[in-house]
Amino acid sequence: MRSLAVVGALWFLAASSLATAQIQVSAQTSRTNFLLFERVDLSVTITNLGDTDLILNNDEGQPWLSFLVSHHTEHNYLPVRPERDSNFQPLTLKAGASKTLRINLTPLFAFREEGDYRAAAVIDLPGQGQVISDNVPFTILNGHKVWSQLHTVDGDQRVYSLIRFSPGPDSTSLYLRVESPNENLVYANLSLGELISNIDPDVYFDPAGNVHVLNPFAMGTYLYTRANPDGKVVHQGVFKTYNQIPPRLRKLPDGNVIVVGGLEVDPTAPREKLSNGQVARQTPAPTDPPVAAPQ
Repeated sequence: MRSLAVVGALWFLAASSLATAQIQVSAQTSRTNFLLFERVDLSVTITNLGDTDLILNNDEGQPWLSFLVSHHTEHNYLPVRPERDSNFQPLTLKAGASKTLRINLTPLFAFREEGDYRAAAVIDLPGQGQVISDNVPFTILNGHKVWSQLHTVDGDQRVYSLIRFSPGPDSTSLYLRVESPNENLVYANLSLGELISNIDPDVYFDPAGNVHVLNPFAMGTYLYTRANPDGKVVHQGVFKTYNQIPPRLRKLPDGNVIVVGGLEVDPTAPREKLSNGQVARQTPAPTDPPVAAPQ
């Protein structure tokens, strides 16, 4: 039995060495601090070190790309159970070529609590073994909630929150989070831009269920954001203080929302009834599929 175990170990080492000789894999994140439920992007770079083209696919019945994620406890790191299977499209790499993939780990693992984590990418080469990247450390943190309100959408009570969070030592951003406790889903958790002061943002809902936010992000300059009931940003605009009067949100008697005071940076933009579908002049922030919230 011992000889069989030794043979098995030697075969595993040989297979791993063969796979390592064929490809190289590395991983990194753009920053180390992430807000709870925010997307955690892991950039995975795969290089074909061999002399022939390399085809990575799921034909062997298991994903060619997967991840090992662990959470630091009081004494050590414990594995984090995946929430869903990874199923990536096949990838062909010519000899000597490299490819970098940006993978959002949050839908795959739905990090449920703050703390220190680490993640590694795993490449499976059928018949040759696995290649694992170095561990990439990152931290999940709770931000500071500055506003929160229940709002009903199609019979479902959702919680809308604005959260201050500092992803780096020199910046603080305002995040919009939309979650459904009944459905155990987080619909949105995205940055609306940087903050420069402790001035609380103006927030209103309109009759269509859109949420309107006006927050300062530079001296005398404000960012206006309109997001739909799912938290998807559909319009953003920049307003500046004008004649010493800063812009403010105002709710009209019919429930629609307008910006009063200040001056919009784009002077050709319509000003009245922002809730009635102005065309966005800036690229809306990306949104992700809903992810499971803590039970």
